[in-house]
Order: sequence, then structure tokens, then C-alpha cells
Amino acid sequence: MQAGASDRGRDFAARWAEIIFVTPGLIDVAVEFRNDLRARAVRFGRDPDTVKVLPGIVPVIGDTEKQAKALHDQLHELSHPESGLSTLSYHLGVDLSRFPQDEVLPENLDVPGVEGHYREVAELTRRSGLSLAELGQRYGAGRTTSGFAGTPSTVADRMQEWFEAGACDGFMLQVPYLPGGLEELVHGLVPELQHRGLFRTEYDGSTLRDSLGLPRPAG
Repeated sequence: MQAGASDRGRDFAARWAEIIFVTPGLIDVAVEFRNDLRARAVRFGRDPDTVKVLPGIVPVIGDTEKQAKALHDQLHELSHPESGLSTLSYHLGVDLSRFPQDEVLPENLDVPGVEGHYREVAELTRRSGLSLAELGQRYGAGRTTSGFAGTPSTVADRMQEWFEAGACDGFMLQVPYLPGGLEELVHGLVPELQHRGLFRTEYDGSTLRDSLGLPRPAG
């Protein structure tokens, strides 16, 4: 398993990894990443279907759209911009406090840390116009990938859209709060995905590799 979206990280994943975690903020960025990674895997002599890309998402689920939005906004407000920017600064290896907080993330920064994170958040802010303060609040709440808030049906719609567009092979689900956030996934989202034929109703084997549809290494 590997996480890293820089050129070096993509090459490493394409050569060695079977599960790749990534946090793209937009569906077209996710499609580009997966297509690029599969193409690199082919160049390394690998079957691209043995490389599974799992974007990280934070589903915020409610019984109604109004309830889900209220919960999403409440969780968002609990995140302080400086806290999120502090974490992002640590990940990038760049002190973001020295830039105007009401302006977007500067382009073409020299990033000694996680270059892939910088690419993702830079593209997100370029497209959306998020200020650094707004980015910090969203990053602190763990939700750079947006659009996954709503009823189980709405969130399943979004997940199905990403899957059918070729943006992913599955998802890495991050629970926004405990224990309620996990209960909403288990009792609301999973049955909806199963009803659509998008998620298993029983396990194919006894190991994680079996569940992910990955072949066992030779020997």
C-alpha cells in the first residue's frame, strides 16, 4: 500500500504498490491520476487491473439533505483555519503563515515535503478560489474532496459517478465523527450501495487481499 502523488511517488506506486491512497479534490483530477498510474504500471510490465486506486472521502450522511447539510456545516465550523494550515504546512514543509490568509495558495512553491498534497490543494484552490484561511478550515476538517454530503442515496450517487467515470477502483472512507458517523455508513450507505449492486453482500475469501480482488504473489 502506498500514498503519494508526486512523479516519483507515482512511479514507485506503479512499480510496486497494489493499493494507492490519494486525496484529489475533483473528479477529473482523480480520473487523470488513475489513468496516469495505470499507464505507468503497464510501462513497468504490470497488469493495470492489479493496481487499485482508492481516493479518500469523508461522507457526511443524514436522513434528509437538510440534516446532512446542517451536520456538514457544524463539523466545518468546528475546524479552525490555523489548525488546518498548521497541519498542511507540516505536510508540505512550507510555513504557510507567511502568506496572506485572504488570498489563494501561491503557485509554483518549492515544496520539500509531500509534493502530491501540494498538487492536490493547489489545483483545488485554483479551480475554486478558496483563500488560504478557507483551505485551512477545509483541510483541518479532513474534507478536501467535496460533494459527499447528503442522504445515503445522494452520497451513493456521487460515489457511483466517480466509479463509473474511472476515477477510482473503490474508496478509502474516513469517518467524520464517532460513533454516529460510522453507524450512518454501516446502516445507511452500505445497504444503498448493495442495493445498486456496487458493494458485496458477502465476502469472497478470508483475507483482505481476497476482498480487494488482488491476486496472491507467485511463490
